[in-house]
Amino acid sequence: MSLSFEPPPRPQAIVYAAIALLLIVFVVVLPAADVFETPSINPFDGESGEAVVISVEETGREQTDGGVTLVSERIGVRLDGGEQVTIERQLASDDAFAIRVEPGDDVLVTAYEAGGGETAYFIADRLRTAPLWVLGAIFAAAVVLIGRWRGVWSLVGLVASFLVIVRFIVPAILSGMSPLLATLIGASVIMTTTLVLAHGASRKTGAALVGTVLSLLLAVLLATMAVEVTALTGLAGDQEATLQLLAGGTIDARGVLLGGMIIGALGVLDDVTATQSSAVFELRRANPLLGAGELFSRGLNVGRDHIASTVNTLVLAYAGAALPLLVILSVQPEPLGLLISRELIATEIVRTLVGSIGIVAAVPITTGIAALVAGALEARAEPA
Repeated sequence: MSLSFEPPPRPQAIVYAAIALLLIVFVVVLPAADVFETPSINPFDGESGEAVVISVEETGREQTDGGVTLVSERIGVRLDGGEQVTIERQLASDDAFAIRVEPGDDVLVTAYEAGGGETAYFIADRLRTAPLWVLGAIFAAAVVLIGRWRGVWSLVGLVASFLVIVRFIVPAILSGMSPLLATLIGASVIMTTTLVLAHGASRKTGAALVGTVLSLLLAVLLATMAVEVTALTGLAGDQEATLQLLAGGTIDARGVLLGGMIIGALGVLDDVTATQSSAVFELRRANPLLGAGELFSRGLNVGRDHIASTVNTLVLAYAGAALPLLVILSVQPEPLGLLISRELIATEIVRTLVGSIGIVAAVPITTGIAALVAGALEARAEPA
């Protein structure tokens, strides 16, 4: 496989430089300048680190009045710095949440100050760093192998999106900024960066970007209205309630809910708008005599097929994430009409419908914009 690289023309180079500057500001400069004062939210007031289990010894068993068998264990672990410590713990033999370990297992160990100024330790979770890195490397290799330089740039855009979320959106929310405002600003940076890096700086990308902006604004408006009309609090799940508890109720739960809807819809909107814009410009390239009206009509035919598959993808993605909830609700004695009124399921329904409406609207919006831009080109001009 050959990945030949040619420097971009000057106008495109200016766009790429602007994108790089935008990322530096939001990912490096703002966090380094301590613009966001993020509180420390640590319920255990401790520090976690890597460790290896070196010994496991069962020290006793006892039966409770309720018939539960409690197992006492003494576990020796070697911390990342080489220090060996002993962890005493007790767990129910049938506890599905218990982290059962054997010598040689890699684990996460949290150290905290116990009574008397002593340091105590407990096994917080398993260490999954190595398999996650391997899986990530396989994904990156597949993207580069198939997409070549376009795949490389799409990976750069993916990393940039992640950095914007963890370096700007999350700290901004924790520091007290409106979650909706923080997400909108971050989403603007993400959509601009990912579209330009993945698809290049061109008229085609510009049309997709405008279509994404308009469709996302429509989705935000619909999400805000839907959350208000359905009286969603943003506190339906355990994670949301835990965040509010640890943050002392200082974070707008509804805003976080809306922000999650925006980020969830943005990824799919990027795909739809880029595909629609590309289809219109390819039609123009195949037949330079097509006008804006004909380009819109033919592009919309392509978009209708795209709508069916993409909406189904979005629904299945949300259903997959909420599968345990769906299983629990399926065995409830209440009728469906009452079940969907419960906030846990109503939240997922609103999230899915808002994202789907945004996708549907993105097709004619982006197709129309791309048709106007491509149709305005001279017949001999090479659309880009």
